[in-house]
Amino acid sequence: MTEEQKYLFDLQGYIVLKGVVPSSVIAGCNQSLDRLEDMHPQDFPPPLCLGTRKTEKELYISNILESDTAFNFLIDIPEVLSIIDGVTYGSYRLNHTYTIYRWADGYSGLHGHNTPISYKCQYHFRDGEMISTLTKAVFPLIDCRIEDGCFAAIPGSHKSNFNRPWGNHPDENPVFIPILADVGDAIIFTEALTHGSMVNTSGRPRRTLYYCYSVGYMPDWGGQGLAFSDHVMEGLTEAQKEIICLK
Repeated sequence: MTEEQKYLFDLQGYIVLKGVVPSSVIAGCNQSLDRLEDMHPQDFPPPLCLGTRKTEKELYISNILESDTAFNFLIDIPEVLSIIDGVTYGSYRLNHTYTIYRWADGYSGLHGHNTPISYKCQYHFRDGEMISTLTKAVFPLIDCRIEDGCFAAIPGSHKSNFNRPWGNHPDENPVFIPILADVGDAIIFTEALTHGSMVNTSGRPRRTLYYCYSVGYMPDWGGQGLAFSDHVMEGLTEAQKEIICLK
């Protein structure tokens, strides 16, 4: 992690890495997601499951890593792990993965915060070290502009000492800004950052993968059916297995 990256992550709560996922990997992931988009959720191969109820605006699928080996590449991208290692302080592990599809009028409401404190998602700075207990890598699989409902956040909110005075809808927050990233890029952010998405007003689809790294001792996230199965290790490299199993 460079000194510039450290400064930006601590200042903003996020950083954008450009061009870290090859186009061939993007194509393979999209091919798998095309198949799942048209599949009835009851036919998902376990442990895939819905994270929330499927609607005409959103499809949230938990445990996406286990659906296809096409997703394995994203576990240990060196540029991404450099950030994760730099902001976690101590051991870390890949805690859970999921994907979210969005269509017209879909959005993610604002969530995450430094105040009030969360027992799972915290950001601290002590003795020259950043400590983010849960840090996420966001991989856009389709180019996503503001009007497509791109990722958005309140920069610096991971260090705020006051409760957010506005509601959870994107349009209610005057300091909520879009964070643009292209296909092949990655947005890395601490879950303590207040984040969500813009509203999809274009009607064009948004398709995004989320790889979520926690401090090493944190158990599988739980909620939304997020947990690794016994067979997830099949097809992984030894280095990838260590990232998932580390406690």
